[in-house]
Amino acid sequence: MKKRVVSLMLILSMALSLGACGKKDQADIGDAASEIADNQEDISAEAVDNTKAFFDQVSEDGKVRSYLSGEWVDPTYGRQRPVAVMIENTKACLPQYGIGNAGVIYECVVEGGITRMMAIFDDYTGLDQIGNVRSARPYYVYFASEYDAVYMHAGGNPAAFELIDGGLVQNLNALQLEGKKGSAGTYRTGKSEHTLYTNSTGIDIALEKTKYDMTLPENYEPHFKFAANGNNLENGTDCQAIQMYYYTNKPYWVYNEDDGLYYRYEFNQKQVDALSGQQLTAKNIIIEDVEWWTYEGSQYLGYLLSYNTGTGKYISNGKMIDIKWSKDSDSSITHYYDAATGEEIQLNVGTTWIQACQREYTGENVYYANKSDFSKAK
Repeated sequence: MKKRVVSLMLILSMALSLGACGKKDQADIGDAASEIADNQEDISAEAVDNTKAFFDQVSEDGKVRSYLSGEWVDPTYGRQRPVAVMIENTKACLPQYGIGNAGVIYECVVEGGITRMMAIFDDYTGLDQIGNVRSARPYYVYFASEYDAVYMHAGGNPAAFELIDGGLVQNLNALQLEGKKGSAGTYRTGKSEHTLYTNSTGIDIALEKTKYDMTLPENYEPHFKFAANGNNLENGTDCQAIQMYYYTNKPYWVYNEDDGLYYRYEFNQKQVDALSGQQLTAKNIIIEDVEWWTYEGSQYLGYLLSYNTGTGKYISNGKMIDIKWSKDSDSSITHYYDAATGEEIQLNVGTTWIQACQREYTGENVYYANKSDFSKAK
């Protein structure tokens, strides 16, 4: 932005001096002004009118702020309904594909102590493989509904289908979309349950088949608020590593001061998106402590989300604060508040991971103020 202001001032100064110049001088100045104006095309999308509301900003190249991450995205996708995809997270399914492009990722413990993820995308273009895609669970249906997302899953348990059939979300059942890659919504790379995938073309094919209206409602409420100038959590405590209690995949996060991101590990190794070859990272991590139960006669878990409140943590930029959360109805947004001030938290621009934790086990999460203590503990 500073570069643009200086350049415009220079052009104005040149224009004011034209009256004192000859024709040749005027031509030279005009050429210089044109060159400076042309150079404005090199300015990145950071040049915006900061007086406008965060989500009303439009960059010089026509991009808008993502409702999911706050990053710049093509308005074709940034202003339509997102797509949420259920992702398996067992060791047998690794590596996963495409989830590094998600704006928001949820992770919860499901039956048997394993975790499952839901990756939410606004711009999913150019992704040749996403998944693998696994079955629905009711709490993920609730989460997807908060974004008015179209929900892709491969089957599901009875409680999840009760919510889907009841109209809480519009869904794409991957088991009913299988076919050849490039001409169907989903495809398989093998015969096992761990081999069902989609991609950007498949999502478009599935959406065209269902004829879902992808237009966001006029009264659409973005899920998060973002800090336009960054949120350093100045009143927070240091947090450079996090060990989650999930006992099967044993995930942990390590903060990198150089880029301000938390790097994800599980199964005692880096968690890598095989599509990009990059380790998964998060700018924001939200720990959401939730009451839970087991459905009678099964191993399926339930989480008490709607009409409920709880506590948790917000972690970003090497700092951590205590938070409170509330969700007023089945489809309403979960809001997160600074426990000390009562104000709704403002996220930093970037990917957000939301880790739903069983309330009675959340005390087993360990937060390390520095990485040396974490290394000693490991």
